[in-house]
Amino acid sequence: MTGTAPVGQGAPPKDKADKPTQYSVAAPGTESVARSAKKRIAVFVAHGMGQQIPFETLDSIAESLRAYDSKLTGRTDKPVTNSIKAEDQWLARVELDLKSGPSELQAHIYEGYWAPLTEGRISLRQVVEFLSGAGSNGLKVARQTFRRWLMDRYEVFPTPIRIVLYLLVALSTVASLVVLNSTIAIVASARALFSERPWWLSDGLFADLTTTFDGVVTAMAVFGIALGIAHFIRRVNLPLLARKIWGWITLLLFVAALSAIVLAGIAAIGLLFLHIRANVGPAVEIWKTIFSSASIDRLNAHFDSWALGIVLAALGLRLLWWIGVIVVRFLRDLDEPRGRWLTLAVVAVFLIIVYAAATLVRRFLGVPTGGEGLKGLQHGIAWPLLVIASAFIRSVLVQFVGDVAIYVMPYKLDAFNDLRKEIKDTVYKVAHAVYALKDKTGARLEYDSIIMVGHSLGSVIAYDVLNRLIQEDRSGTPANALRIVDRTPLLLTFGSPLDKTAFIFGAQGQGTTEAREALAASVQPMIQAYTYRPAKWINIYSPWDIISGYLDLYDLPKSTDPKRVDNKTDPEATTLLMAHTEYWSGDLLVNTLYNAL
Repeated sequence: MTGTAPVGQGAPPKDKADKPTQYSVAAPGTESVARSAKKRIAVFVAHGMGQQIPFETLDSIAESLRAYDSKLTGRTDKPVTNSIKAEDQWLARVELDLKSGPSELQAHIYEGYWAPLTEGRISLRQVVEFLSGAGSNGLKVARQTFRRWLMDRYEVFPTPIRIVLYLLVALSTVASLVVLNSTIAIVASARALFSERPWWLSDGLFADLTTTFDGVVTAMAVFGIALGIAHFIRRVNLPLLARKIWGWITLLLFVAALSAIVLAGIAAIGLLFLHIRANVGPAVEIWKTIFSSASIDRLNAHFDSWALGIVLAALGLRLLWWIGVIVVRFLRDLDEPRGRWLTLAVVAVFLIIVYAAATLVRRFLGVPTGGEGLKGLQHGIAWPLLVIASAFIRSVLVQFVGDVAIYVMPYKLDAFNDLRKEIKDTVYKVAHAVYALKDKTGARLEYDSIIMVGHSLGSVIAYDVLNRLIQEDRSGTPANALRIVDRTPLLLTFGSPLDKTAFIFGAQGQGTTEAREALAASVQPMIQAYTYRPAKWINIYSPWDIISGYLDLYDLPKSTDPKRVDNKTDPEATTLLMAHTEYWSGDLLVNTLYNAL
């Protein structure tokens, strides 16, 4: 019975019952609604790097357009989700009715989903090798004259000296992270796995390393807090001037954190060498010979106290939040006649297990209670905190940088050639099906216009796929042509690393020739001539986003062609590092896409 609750289960929760349904689903294998009078436009989006789940990017685009259209028109039409058969695959899409001046149009949103192909396919060691190799290759390119075959010319592009400095800092940071992680692993293994402490792991060495890690964790924590404040400032929508001022403060702290990591890596090597090879004495602390003993003791004491306080406060707040959630849900479940006693039993058993587990851990580890226990936890707290930070950095590198390492065309042979081809083929297959989709009669193509959108690494994939579509379209017969260029009014890239991939991962670091660069351009019609480009290529970037940037390696210097890349700065993407995902919540992206539709 529609609209009634099953007997014995009570009414649906009020918050869910009062919330109207916002989407409708089309019947399987059918058109959602007969809307042939409306113009239809397709939007094809390729998601970026990381752990994207199915339909996540598609949903973000659709919801942004729907909200923007509702704000302008005051309408609240329900979008329709649909799955259609095209060529040999099923395509999922969201259908939106949008107001366009005096008429209306229907936008169909499709997604090129490739995330599962890269999941678990690369290790941390391979990511570090990729970063170090790419940085070294970029340095070789930066020291030379960068040349690129572009628009029927072998063009020279100047290389600013800051590029060399950026790459040197990046390489130094990666090397220092490797040193710090290796030091933690070696020392932790030596203290935990051996019955007797090794001769080289003296009290002085451990104290010096602890002091070093105290400084690193402090710098990283201060930057992390500043980053969190910057994110909060943007969320509450403070004036742009306040966001920019805090942005510069965050940038300075970011530079300080990188400097601390690099210096700590150098210090760790020096401390290991001096304590092990120079035989300075088992109880000697080298940091206390450089700075005063009182200042080092004061630094360590303050760090231990503040670090433990912050950790306990964070854990306490998180625990209180979970307790609140459990209590609220527990009281709600008690109102349900069915399962009430089962809920009581489960909660009781859960509390008993938690208490028993906490007691066992405290007894086995011999952690005393009261002030003595807190003092014991304070000493050397930088080690576990740095392990946690290292684990976080590792996950970011593998999940995000790993995707780039797998996909970006390398400057040397690697093990991901087949996977790279599979990613391109997967996205190309969906894009080709969208372009080739016919209407109900089968006499004409379904869409007069298809807009290509790519975020982050997805912009590189969208660029490659669009080039392949154009190349294959021009090589076929006119009767079977899909008119890719004419039917693509816009290529929209945002958070795009296209310039960086062209520079850092090019073959010029290994030595190249005009013939090789021309061959590389032969599979990129969009840099062969402007006639092979969509009517517009808009690139949205932010100076606070270290991944993206201004695209200037895809046009001749000082070109005035109307099809050159139109670079736009997003004024709302103002949080350092986080700006890479802030485009989604800003007005510039949705306004650009909506106007194009």
